[in-house]
Amino acid sequence: MKFIAFENRHLDEAASLLANRHMYDRNMNPGLSPKFEGTEYAKKAIEVLFNEKNSFGVAAINDSKLVGYMIGSIHTDKNRERHTWVKYAGMAIAESESTELYRELYAEFAKQMVENGSFNHYVMVPSGNKSAIEAWLHLGFAYEQVHAIRDLSVSTDRVFSDIQIRVANNEDEKRIRELATVIMEHQAKSPVFAPGFIEEREDYQGGYAELINEETATLWLALYQNESVGFQVFESAEASDENLLTPESCISLVVGATVESSRGMGVSTALLDHGLTFAKKEGYQFCETDWRITNLESSRFWSKNGFKPIAYRLVRKIDPRILWATGI
Repeated sequence: MKFIAFENRHLDEAASLLANRHMYDRNMNPGLSPKFEGTEYAKKAIEVLFNEKNSFGVAAINDSKLVGYMIGSIHTDKNRERHTWVKYAGMAIAESESTELYRELYAEFAKQMVENGSFNHYVMVPSGNKSAIEAWLHLGFAYEQVHAIRDLSVSTDRVFSDIQIRVANNEDEKRIRELATVIMEHQAKSPVFAPGFIEEREDYQGGYAELINEETATLWLALYQNESVGFQVFESAEASDENLLTPESCISLVVGATVESSRGMGVSTALLDHGLTFAKKEGYQFCETDWRITNLESSRFWSKNGFKPIAYRLVRKIDPRILWATGI
């Protein structure tokens, strides 16, 4: 076994590896798109990643054959600083290989990332392959985000209460601005501890207010005794030739929140029932959403309401002092 830089000449063999992996993933999660079991679409997905700015890949070669690959790219922003993404299509290994190969590939890949100043590493892994997930956990990664889909043929829990659900309109702008920071404030608390920057409050408020008139989005507002108690936003999730995670005919539940004083009343369930009933009437077959795994309320609610994980976002944060603290 040898490890070399991934190149264009590896694309066809990598497509076969990814197509086979996706076939396995669909056995676990049948809602995933079947077209990526074909090498044509699998290759397109890999090409998009490989052609990203600041991308780098590692190829594992055994007896002149590609038996594994890993492709990622470096990004920089305020929240994650200089960091690396290995996206969902960014890795696959041959069926004949142990998932230990993921650890070997990452060892080669991470060396390049750290040398280029990237210390926060994110990877999207399929939910159904437990041994592959274990390999990543044994590299020091941890769960951060759950990505899930729900089959809309399964009925939702109906709630009969005094909660009123309707689509938000321009007269609701003040209400939406008040609700816009609920989830940011909630996730800044234990045990999520996701930073909520005060200077971003106005951006959140303005962004959610704009959704009221956004043609591609539907903002459902929950009222109890004429008080705003929660909201959920749905928009069409466009399937593409590169995205293995989004099924055809899928709507995305982009964000949702219930004010703390109204939790336990069935607000989120009522919002979900209205949103998914409307989506089903519009012809959608699936709904996708995602949540922080450390958000206890979200983890319990979405799982209880039929959302099944299809992928996990894992994260590893490396001590940047390793650039100079080498023990020598």
